[in-house]
Amino acid sequence: MSMRREILFMAVMALCAVGCSVPKSLGVGAVERCDGGDVYHITSSLPVDYADSMEWILRYDKSDVEELRQRAKTENKECDVLFFGSSSIRLWSSLQEDMAPLKVVNRGYGGAQLRDIHFNYETVLADYRPKAFVFYCDNDLGGFGHDLYPTQLFDLYRLLFERLRSDYPDAPIYVLSIKFNESRAKLREEHRLFNALMEDYARHATGVTFVDVNTPLLSADGEVDNGYFEADLLHVNSRGYEVWTSVLKPLLLEQLTR
Repeated sequence: MSMRREILFMAVMALCAVGCSVPKSLGVGAVERCDGGDVYHITSSLPVDYADSMEWILRYDKSDVEELRQRAKTENKECDVLFFGSSSIRLWSSLQEDMAPLKVVNRGYGGAQLRDIHFNYETVLADYRPKAFVFYCDNDLGGFGHDLYPTQLFDLYRLLFERLRSDYPDAPIYVLSIKFNESRAKLREEHRLFNALMEDYARHATGVTFVDVNTPLLSADGEVDNGYFEADLLHVNSRGYEVWTSVLKPLLLEQLTR
């Protein structure tokens, strides 16, 4: 294992443990942009209880992640856009049709969180050679006992994008906003804060575009329109994906057909 991967692995393992052990009394913490640039740091310190992080990080290794490994053996590695992230990407069954004539590949997997996406980075991306990336993941703010704070999640997003920019310097990154939904209504303010952090980051980061796919799913009074959601009130339905397509596809076409 290279020194770079070893450091990243240790950081992800530490955050896995942090996500299981941070006392809620600490609140969401604080974040600052350094010297007005695109470098951020979290200003609060958090205690760590070292739980069985490896068992947690490998929880999908024999199911969804294994499926990605097998698909990578046969799929064409050349594509216009690689979509990856959590189940909101994986369940986008009409993705290829919706994004035509762009050639796209779906590398999302159910239950994905930023911590295991970092761990599974090379499996998810394999040897694909995309011209652009689209990313969505909201399960680190899912109401689970191992949730992160928005500021912690923001930092993991930033680290992921820095790695993508290093490995794929010519491929722009489109990050989709976290969608408000009734299933996780109690986390609305956490989602709102995270979206604000990511939108601000994208204004200053090279090669990163924040795409607001949340607002079009809201009613005129700013409430969630459940007509865009499945019965679980968490995942968008075909109407929701139509909205996402209408927002995202023009941006991709403009970028990739210049």
